[in-house]
Amino acid sequence: KQCINAEYGQHYFKRINLSLMMATSDADGTDTKREKDKDEPNITQPTLLSQDVLDAEWKKTQEDFEQFIEAYEFPPDITKSGKKKLTKKLHFEFFKKIRRKIEREKLKRKKADRVSEGQPAPKRARITRLSDSTCKLRVAVDCSYDDLMTEKDIAKLTKQIQRCYTLNRHMNQPLQFHLTNLQGKTLSRMDDCIDGYKNWDVHIRREALADLFPASDVVYLCAESENTLTEFTEDKIYVIGGFVDHNAHKGLAYERAVGAGFSHARLPIDSYFTMATRKVLTVCHVFEIVKHFVELGSWERAIKATIPSRKGLESKND
Repeated sequence: KQCINAEYGQHYFKRINLSLMMATSDADGTDTKREKDKDEPNITQPTLLSQDVLDAEWKKTQEDFEQFIEAYEFPPDITKSGKKKLTKKLHFEFFKKIRRKIEREKLKRKKADRVSEGQPAPKRARITRLSDSTCKLRVAVDCSYDDLMTEKDIAKLTKQIQRCYTLNRHMNQPLQFHLTNLQGKTLSRMDDCIDGYKNWDVHIRREALADLFPASDVVYLCAESENTLTEFTEDKIYVIGGFVDHNAHKGLAYERAVGAGFSHARLPIDSYFTMATRKVLTVCHVFEIVKHFVELGSWERAIKATIPSRKGLESKND
């Protein structure tokens, strides 16, 4: 109590002194605040942790984790592969705090380097919420392929969804981004490995696509479709199949779209380019092409800015 009262007393008298100084400044016209700033010490920049300190903290976390695993009681009937997966999951959770600390230090160091070089510190980009966005184009990822993917593929899908969210969040006018049929193993993976996704500015729904939108409003983006997409309209919702299968279920999204009575179309890649591989792209690549087209207004530039060189993309105009 004495400490608290002492701190409060100091704060109280500082406020009185500041008020008196301001009153004096108003009375005699002197700039008391400027004189006060001269007497006050300069505010130092936050200190950066050295790499040795971070390495030591990582090593200490590793030692603590090893002790934790030794004392951890695994289920008696767990298999060898199951134990390995559970250990990996526990490792991810255990190291989450130190990973975030290292990421923050990297950002602080990058900012300090820019300031030391005389460059202005990077400003945080202004985020526009979906409700405030002037872009009303709707794009959805259909997460209804849960039962056809392995745990490894589901992990890849959730990372691609996370990438889509990041791309959309940094748009000046973000797309109206939807996740439909988010349940089962995909939902479980996001609960376990993606912190804060429930706070994303995204339309997240557990219901199936057909239960959320009329079939006449849906345009399913499929590489196998005979229809070529030329433009977007805001009265439609454009759907990307949330599926990582390594060609094990070729044409499945197209078959489901036809069976549900949805319209379907393919991106106009072959109108501008030839590709050495199949025109089946990842979820985040399709989303990124849509994003670039909305921003640039050119299919050619949008596709070229997105598709990686390993796809063997060659322009037909060259």
